[in-house]
Amino acid sequence: MYNVVVSDLDGTLLNSDQEVSEISKKVIRKLMEKGIKFYIATGRAYPDAKNIMKSIGIKIPLISANGAVINNAEGKEVYRNNLDEKYRNIILDIDYLAVSDLIHINIYSQNRWFLTDKERKVNPFEEEPEYMYEVITQEEAKKKDVTKIFYIGPHKDLLKLEKIILDKTNGEVNIAFTHPECLEIFDIGVTKANAIKKLGEIEGFSFEDIVAFGDGFNDYEMLKSVKKGYIMKNAHYTLKAALPKLEIVSSNSRNGVANKLVELYNLKMED
Repeated sequence: MYNVVVSDLDGTLLNSDQEVSEISKKVIRKLMEKGIKFYIATGRAYPDAKNIMKSIGIKIPLISANGAVINNAEGKEVYRNNLDEKYRNIILDIDYLAVSDLIHINIYSQNRWFLTDKERKVNPFEEEPEYMYEVITQEEAKKKDVTKIFYIGPHKDLLKLEKIILDKTNGEVNIAFTHPECLEIFDIGVTKANAIKKLGEIEGFSFEDIVAFGDGFNDYEMLKSVKKGYIMKNAHYTLKAALPKLEIVSSNSRNGVANKLVELYNLKMED
């Protein structure tokens, strides 16, 4: 039996209200009572992930920023892989507005969220992070230790921008769509799978011990690497096509993760 569970948040553990349902909270706590380790691996920033962890009523290490950052259960940062300065500057110099004036840029640095223009014409996220953005100039951004750069905009425009970024950086960065309208850029070594491997070295487990859940293409490496991966019914079709042998579980709005965990671990849930 797998003694480690790793779950993505958005579209996976979080329901359509962007919350962890009460049944999911109970299942996770019951699972941990049985001695099973539970971890979150998310594209969200650490402050967001921490708030969600607290809402569940648990205290665990967190993988955030798509695997660029790991904080231990006490909140101490134990790993960070920032974007190389060379590629940070190349990306910041790209005229993304020439692709579409509906695109806006976001910069994540040291658990702080920066914009170069506070006007946002496209915003696919219903819930804003509890911590607010700060507006800085492009030149100020170049002086930051940047963990990730991400663009919000129409998917068709972001696809064009993705090609430009890959060309300008010679493919030496990791690019992932964490949402059809959100394109994120990280250091080439940043994936959830690499972060899980690093956390395993700290916590004493390997991929062979893990069952994982995800819904986005940024979950691809994680789901491919673990012993048992599950794809959410609501997952993007590209993920399902890339991993056709993985079992599909019910959607996030129907507690797909919780239901599968009850089945896998034969959890006896009280009414």
